[in-house]
Amino acid sequence: MKEGEEGDLFSQVQQIIRDNKFLSHLADKITPESIKDIGNYYYVQFPGELDSDHIKKHFDESDPGSTWGISPEQVSGLILDIISKPPTKEVEERGALKFKWLNVPTGEDIGFDSVVKKDPNDPSIEDSVDHEAFTMVDRVKDWAVVAGVAKENDYDLVTQDREEYTEEDLKNNKPAFIKQELKVVSGSKMDNPTDVANVVTAKIGDVGGKPILSLMAVYPGLTPVDNAGNDLSNKKEFQKYGYYFLK
Repeated sequence: MKEGEEGDLFSQVQQIIRDNKFLSHLADKITPESIKDIGNYYYVQFPGELDSDHIKKHFDESDPGSTWGISPEQVSGLILDIISKPPTKEVEERGALKFKWLNVPTGEDIGFDSVVKKDPNDPSIEDSVDHEAFTMVDRVKDWAVVAGVAKENDYDLVTQDREEYTEEDLKNNKPAFIKQELKVVSGSKMDNPTDVANVVTAKIGDVGGKPILSLMAVYPGLTPVDNAGNDLSNKKEFQKYGYYFLK
């Protein structure tokens, strides 16, 4: 790419980011080097792209989810390697066009997985009640929105005392939890290494007809999917397709 074209690309991408209400605060933090030309896409590698709570928790071994066994710098490099290949799925979700690379083999162990796939008749499978933090209430204080998302996803929201979560609890800034009856398998994720990784990006615009992507999620381990390859967001559906949490 010629110097003038590079500068024009940067100014166009920066303006698209500036016009994005979710990303505008990052517009002045990118440089031309932040924009990666990945064949069919431009990928914006924002400074601190792994610092969001839902991403950095995968570097914390004490978190119940999957855990990286490689450094953040290695994960950033892995993202670029994975998205240089065709995505496993392109889908419109909640107004955003997402490009997903799910259950991508990396060729070497890169982390530890809290999910296993088993025959539903396996005798090691047990019943368990899970309470997952519903962090949306930390950011959104509109009860209609919170209640709508809970209803849409069939979430049973409860308080820390395991009582029904109400509008009053939201007003009082109380944390919420999703109560779910799950099937689990006894074991430790640290005894379950994985060579599988997942990257989810969103399209934030186009330059010259080429999509511009930004990172939404990246994590190691299995993404539970249905028979058509659609990822499952509701943990209650996991067991239907043979996925179980280690506990």
